[in-house]
Amino acid sequence: MQKTKSLTAVRILAGPPADTADIQYLTGFRAPDPAILLVAGDGRHLVVSDLECGRARRSRAEVVHTLRELGGGRPVRLLDAGILWLKKRRIRRVEVSELFPGGWRERLEKEGIRTATIAGATCPARARKTADEVAAIRRSQRAAVAAYREAARILRASEIGRAGRLRWEGAALTSERLRQAIEAALARHDCEGGETIVAGGPSGADPHERGRGPLRAGEPIVLDIFPRHRRSGYWGDLTRTLVKGVPPPELRRMYAAVAAAHRAALARTRPGAAVRAIHRAAQAALRAHGFENRDTPEGPEGFIHGTGHGVGLDIHEAPRIADTDGRLAAGNVVTIEPGLYYRRIGGVRIEDTVAVTAHGAEILCPCPYRWIVP
Repeated sequence: MQKTKSLTAVRILAGPPADTADIQYLTGFRAPDPAILLVAGDGRHLVVSDLECGRARRSRAEVVHTLRELGGGRPVRLLDAGILWLKKRRIRRVEVSELFPGGWRERLEKEGIRTATIAGATCPARARKTADEVAAIRRSQRAAVAAYREAARILRASEIGRAGRLRWEGAALTSERLRQAIEAALARHDCEGGETIVAGGPSGADPHERGRGPLRAGEPIVLDIFPRHRRSGYWGDLTRTLVKGVPPPELRRMYAAVAAAHRAALARTRPGAAVRAIHRAAQAALRAHGFENRDTPEGPEGFIHGTGHGVGLDIHEAPRIADTDGRLAAGNVVTIEPGLYYRRIGGVRIEDTVAVTAHGAEILCPCPYRWIVP
């Protein structure tokens, strides 16, 4: 048997690998049940239940341990197994992320194992995608575009009824019905929809409001579709704003301003670009069209979020495109998504996911920008 090195500190990550991006990134292992990953000088040690042992051994972890093995022939709880592993190697100090379970951290300290918080990202390399990762994100983005096209088809086929309410196939067309159609389209591409947004009218003034109730003609309908591929675990992210029928003049002005901001930000997305400069280019385009942020008793209105964020094994990850420090690098995959939000009208947002290349940026899956649905 190969002797294990005596280590003084290791890095410990915990959680269901399917929902813990750092574990999946480091091992390629996805499972719904919690696991522990111990990153040590002699490699990555993955601790899993006996049930998951077979799949875990096909991962990139150098060593796979089961709960029964670490318990000396009897199954033990996951944290107990991790503590046994640490004590066997005389480890007295570990590094954990900011998201490490607080109760587990307290237990480690009680067992005489000091914990230190990792400064910065646990896996900073995740920000720069490999060609395989870009291909995985592109696959999810294609699913998002296909689902958007299905939603646009339904809106084209809908009719305008009383009080401007839309009807489709003999019944009211609601946010819920359109969201179900979007998520069914995603499922056909082996993707899950997560928190798909179909927000019509004033509800779209909240950028993360999912939307509910009847959809109406002449009002903006924000479609934010962000699927995760069931096998790879990588996300896509796409937003389009549509209106059925004739948009009022103020909505036309909003859309024109957001489209200009989207173009301005895309034009500056390249390796070496300061993220602050990209964000301020979007802000400047909106101001040039007469839109300034404003505070109201109900909260701020206007362009109330950043211009973009990284996409990968998490739907929101580094790098962030906002009024902050940092520069883009080739291999980043980011969204460009300026928007405007006013409670009386609703929201307008246009979003594409792009890969930063050696010379600029590539939209991973083009999608139509036509926003008026006859």
